[in-house]
Amino acid sequence: MGPFFTSTAVLSSLYAGVFVIERRPRTRFRALSYRRRYFLTDIAWYCLIVSVSAIGVFVLRPIFDRIAVGPVANLVHDLPALGCFALALLIFDIVSYGVHRGMHKFDFLWSIHKVHHSSLELDALAATRQHVLENTVRFLPGQVAMFLVGIPTALVAPAVAVGAAFAVIAHSNLNIDVGIMEKLFITPRLHRRHHVPATAMNNYGGVFSIWDRMFGTHVSLDTHADERFGCPGELDSYPQRFRDAVRQPPRDIVAQVRSRHLRHRAEMSAPSTAQRVGPWE
Repeated sequence: MGPFFTSTAVLSSLYAGVFVIERRPRTRFRALSYRRRYFLTDIAWYCLIVSVSAIGVFVLRPIFDRIAVGPVANLVHDLPALGCFALALLIFDIVSYGVHRGMHKFDFLWSIHKVHHSSLELDALAATRQHVLENTVRFLPGQVAMFLVGIPTALVAPAVAVGAAFAVIAHSNLNIDVGIMEKLFITPRLHRRHHVPATAMNNYGGVFSIWDRMFGTHVSLDTHADERFGCPGELDSYPQRFRDAVRQPPRDIVAQVRSRHLRHRAEMSAPSTAQRVGPWE
């Protein structure tokens, strides 16, 4: 229980610190007010994310702790603590990268992920705008993978916390130059392109930029201060209010199911070519 509340307190402090620094003229990407549009909406998302994370920590992790694959776990346990932590972070991040790509590729998952891309402004708090379903679908597989290879429970939480810290910084309004470190790590400049509709199918990485480089999804472009962020194809129409956005993914999914059902019925009821063509033809 202690590590969870400690991690939450540290992350909340990071949110608050970045929230202030990213609005200063010397360190900001573009001018952004403290009470920017839909500020309270993202506060609500933050509270929901913390609640869901608590369920994962106190209910699911004790179960996952028993699923380690014996031979692999024995090898992992022999690693020094720093090596084990590095392995945990790599596993968590590459699995999260794969899931993130899937959320853009498959309609069902995209319906959930659209909530995150609906942010019209990027700052630290925008990282919390995630539907409760996304929080489960996107980040649970990485944790399961860590437990499967035998990463100790004491290192799983820090690895997830580092991933969350990178998400806060990557979504920030910071205008910082990290030089050659961008070859390895995700930065605000790189992730900003992911929230521009034209390049939303690029820069999926959470912590490391190497996965995008390896799998051909990396793009290194500066974003102009007047470029818009938001959900591709629904920049001005996707719901921004918390209550409406919570309801939208289920509505989209139901609409997709109905559409596929109607299309299937139409295909089944349509006469085949053999039935339509008479013997004289």
